[in-house]
Amino acid sequence: MKARLTVVLAAAAALVTGCAASPGAPPGAQPALSASAETVATLAACPELDSLPTARCGHITVPLDRGRPARGTVDIAFALVPHTDTSQPGLGTIVPNPGGPGSSTIDLGGTAFAEALAPLLDRRDLLLIDTRGVGRSAPLTCPALDGPTRVFAPLPRQRRLIGQCGRQLGDRAADYTSIAVADDIDAVRATLGLSKLDLLGVSYGTYLMAAYAQRHPRHVRTVSLAGAYAVNVDTTGQVGAAAFRRAVRLVCRRTAECSGDQALADLAALMKRLRAHPATLDVTYKGTEHRVALDEWRMTSVAGLVYSNKPDLQAQLALVSAAAAARRGDLSAVRALVSKSLIASADIYSYGAGIVSDTQSWAVSCHDYLRDFDYGAPVAQRERQYDAAQAELRDADFAPFSAKAWVTRADYDTGACLQWPADRTARPPFAPGAAMPDVPVLVLSGDLDANTPIESGEAAAAQFRHATTKVIEGAGHTPASTPEGVREIIQFIRG
Repeated sequence: MKARLTVVLAAAAALVTGCAASPGAPPGAQPALSASAETVATLAACPELDSLPTARCGHITVPLDRGRPARGTVDIAFALVPHTDTSQPGLGTIVPNPGGPGSSTIDLGGTAFAEALAPLLDRRDLLLIDTRGVGRSAPLTCPALDGPTRVFAPLPRQRRLIGQCGRQLGDRAADYTSIAVADDIDAVRATLGLSKLDLLGVSYGTYLMAAYAQRHPRHVRTVSLAGAYAVNVDTTGQVGAAAFRRAVRLVCRRTAECSGDQALADLAALMKRLRAHPATLDVTYKGTEHRVALDEWRMTSVAGLVYSNKPDLQAQLALVSAAAAARRGDLSAVRALVSKSLIASADIYSYGAGIVSDTQSWAVSCHDYLRDFDYGAPVAQRERQYDAAQAELRDADFAPFSAKAWVTRADYDTGACLQWPADRTARPPFAPGAAMPDVPVLVLSGDLDANTPIESGEAAAAQFRHATTKVIEGAGHTPASTPEGVREIIQFIRG
């Protein structure tokens, strides 16, 4: 897996907690100025978006499966924020996506995008589109992944829950792909009569916008990618572990509060201890007590998240301090760190599909992402294929963690979809070497990001003929949440 819901808040830079409205047309709505072959959109004021008073909301109805239109339809909701300088013609439309997959662009990232891109919005419109299955676009749920239960589950149970969700979705499981979402975006574009778009992808949004650019090249003006990874390059392995080591050393050197080498040695000792002698931890969340195994897998998951979010210096140094205390025999700081991380993740999964959809996230991930097994094979055969691939990994490449703990850490587990229903259509949205539009592309990476590190940003840039890459010092996942990163994006789109 790549960028997951637990890092969406950092990717979007802010959380809007307004109620998700029905995607149906509100009273008094007026038709959009132009329409495509899709159902005509209607536009009306968005009173529930108090922070975006000029926004006009609407929806279009598109086929659930464009290859089999008889299977039904799904509503795609959007909010259009018009440019403010009406004395001059507009210069275009910016279409952002905050990542996930499975996050609402309108209610999760809308205000943050409008505030960050304000210097451009005098002459440019901002078009916020909720991807199918989340937010105002027919939120997708399944009983197995309803609420935060998965957060506290061990790895085998997490895999079972994800597979169970796929079976509960049935035929719908294959309808929530990046290809379908990219075509939905273009349907909104066509319905509104727009010519070219300035695409802005954050985290998973970098994957989605590459898919859109490949499928609809004539309608792309620029592409800005922050916290990027390439469609056909798997960065869930040792490149992320190497980025984690780099980030720890950078934090220690810049703060002068620790030694990077010593911190990594302490973490390695902690992982060795938990691998040999797992402990337990009781975490109370909203009145329910969860007994959690405090083992190497859980600790690796928590440590990885410290460098998979917007940088939090307190959390970064707390990880170093906890590992040092553990080497002296004291696990109390480790327990506190793990408990805090689990509660934060549970909070996110408690928001509901009007903000984030764990179901939609796995539907996309289990169809699109590269994997070490064949989705068309029975589960037992998939597991043999997966185990054979994992056997080739060397622990030394994943220090201070074991290879198994790093590649299976919660929310980034490369085997998360082993029990997902068979789907012979599962594949990335385009093949390696597919033609991409020759347009200006900006790729931003953070030097403290172990989620989509610098190397994955370079691979994302390599998909395009003319891409500019820039590393933002002190940024984590993603640079779009930093003032410098925002300045780079504004200058790029304006230029």
